[in-house]
Amino acid sequence: MTSPFSDTELCVKCGLCLPHCPTYGKTLDENESPRGRLSLIQAWAEGRLEATPILLGHVDNCLLCRSCESACPANVPYGRLVDDFRLATADKAAKPLAAKFKSAAVVYTLQSPKLQRWSGPVRGMLAKTGLMQATGLDELAAGLPKPFQHSQWQGVHPAVGQETARVALFLGCTAELADAETVTAAIRLLTRLGVSVTVPPDQACCGAMALHAGDGAGFARMRQRNLEAFAASGVTAILSLASGCGAVLKEYPGNPGFADKIMDISSFLAAHPWPRHLRLESLSAKVLVHSPCSLKNVLKSECSPPELLRRIPGLQVELPPSNSVMCCGAAGTYLLDHQDMAHALREDLLDNIVVCLPDYVATSNVGCAMHLRAGLKQRGMDHIPVLHPLVLLEKQLRAQ
Repeated sequence: MTSPFSDTELCVKCGLCLPHCPTYGKTLDENESPRGRLSLIQAWAEGRLEATPILLGHVDNCLLCRSCESACPANVPYGRLVDDFRLATADKAAKPLAAKFKSAAVVYTLQSPKLQRWSGPVRGMLAKTGLMQATGLDELAAGLPKPFQHSQWQGVHPAVGQETARVALFLGCTAELADAETVTAAIRLLTRLGVSVTVPPDQACCGAMALHAGDGAGFARMRQRNLEAFAASGVTAILSLASGCGAVLKEYPGNPGFADKIMDISSFLAAHPWPRHLRLESLSAKVLVHSPCSLKNVLKSECSPPELLRRIPGLQVELPPSNSVMCCGAAGTYLLDHQDMAHALREDLLDNIVVCLPDYVATSNVGCAMHLRAGLKQRGMDHIPVLHPLVLLEKQLRAQ
């Protein structure tokens, strides 16, 4: 039987991945590089190394940004290998009890709409006792947007005018707490473009947090629930609002029919014909577009958000320097478990924002948005809104 780690042999250790790896760029430690981690995994799989806390730590420090895959001439499936390793060694991981509790509390809250509704009072209580700062959750709370009132999402939202397409919308587990404005804008925008939108009520978290934490059973449950929730939708595309979710959905194992329907919403909007009578209002402003790693390296759709925003007359669209590694450091729960590295990577991006001084920062992943929002607040620059590109599009369409 072929080992799931046999693909580590594909890596020829050429080093072309090194300039693209965020952790190697900060540490210059080969153990913190893609080829270094693959060497560690390969040695463990062959029985030459044990899964010691040091070895596990080096692999756990990976953000799974997968920039190395985009640069790899041998097409090494790096992301799958790291996920498989974490699944195989989950029982050996020895995180401190406090860290485990913090991560579990965040994950359970994000996966429960009921708990999300109580998160405000709980955050207030923790802040009064000083536990918010002690646990590091204060910064996570700082990244949350202002409360956004919305109507019911679940169900069918008919197209306005002639129907041109039918899609389903994947909400993700953070929609209620951290992405309500994006979901509402998406439904408004799509229906005005003649697209009927179905939001299945039984959908679950995409499973990314469970998968990357080595919880195979939890990931399998969420995967199955989503496959069943969207099976009867009868749509031609399933749109994700958060690129991190879309990347995981796109790679659900053993379900090519489902995966083929997954699209980032910006890619769909860029390719879908807009009714001639709809025009975007002019906006005299500057927006810096951040491309999440999942959008660039997995969904391969980084060109769609700036392309869409350039349709707004008068809007100046800026991108970070092309020669920089622009992982923001959020990476799901990475910003909680590896705060020093997450902060160091974010500082690089914040420096670019300071130089650009935009009126808006646009990013296509809710985790990146929260991480950047908290960083801007720390720098006294929280007057710069961090939003999803389609929120800006919908506002300008609604303004006419």
